[in-house]
Amino acid sequence: MKLDLRKIYRFEPISRQPDGSLPKGGDVYYECGGCKDVVSSVSHIASACACGNLTGGGGKTEIKAPDQVTPLRGKLK
Repeated sequence: MKLDLRKIYRFEPISRQPDGSLPKGGDVYYECGGCKDVVSSVSHIASACACGNLTGGGGKTEIKAPDQVTPLRGKLK
């Protein structure tokens, strides 16, 4: 089942960490630059973007191409 997080959350881009790494947290999400899908940075359920760049589950998200990811802060609508 595919869940469109944009229907639940309002997203705003945020900056990367000073060292260039992606931030993580309960309100931080990643948008894939290839397919534009959004996945939680600390996904506790199995999730993935359409192109496979982002895959999450067990409280973490794996990223194949970090340079193609935009970090977002999500707030409930």
